[in-house]
Amino acid sequence: MVLALGACSPAPAPKRAAAPVITQQGVERYFPLEDETVYSYATLTEPSGERGLLVLEVRRPRPDAAELWVAGRAQRLSVGPDALELATGGFLLRAPLEAGAEYQGNFGRVRITRVGFTIRVEAGEFADCLETVETLVAGTASRVTTSVFCAGTGMVSRRSEADSDEGQAAESMELKSRGRKVVLVR
Repeated sequence: MVLALGACSPAPAPKRAAAPVITQQGVERYFPLEDETVYSYATLTEPSGERGLLVLEVRRPRPDAAELWVAGRAQRLSVGPDALELATGGFLLRAPLEAGAEYQGNFGRVRITRVGFTIRVEAGEFADCLETVETLVAGTASRVTTSVFCAGTGMVSRRSEADSDEGQAAESMELKSRGRKVVLVR
C-alpha cells in the first residue's frame, strides 16, 4: 500500500464582489442612505427615565428611493441631490445646507441652526455636522425636535420635547453603532 502525502490547504474562500465606493454628495453627504446599513440608537424617555434601543435599517429599492425600517414599519423617502423628501409630505433634509435655511419637515417648520461642528456621542466623535430644529405649535401644545446629521455617517442624535396641557415629555436617541447588516446563514 502506498500513501501519498501532500500539503493540504483550505479551499480558497469564494471571492465576493467589492462593494462600490460611494461618494456622497448633496444631502446624502449628511445621511448616506446605503442599502442594508443598520443604525442602532440608545433611547431615553423622560420623565419616566425609560431606556431602550431603536434599530433602523436602510433599504434602497432604487437609486431615487430609500426606506427607513424601524420595528417592521417603513418610512419612504424620495432621494435627490438636493432633498430627502418624505413620502408622507415634507423633507427630512433639504438644500441649501447652511445655517438659517428653512423648509417644511414631517410635522412642522425646520430650520438649520448650526453647521460645521463636531459632536461626541456613544458611537464616537463626528465632525462636519449640521443641526436642524423642527417646531410645531398647535394651540397650547408644542413640539420641538432637534436632530444632528454628520457627514459620512447620518443622524447621530435626535431629541423631541413636547409641552401640552398634560405636561412636558421628551424622547431622545443617540447613535450607538452603524454598519452593514449581518445575515447569519444556517
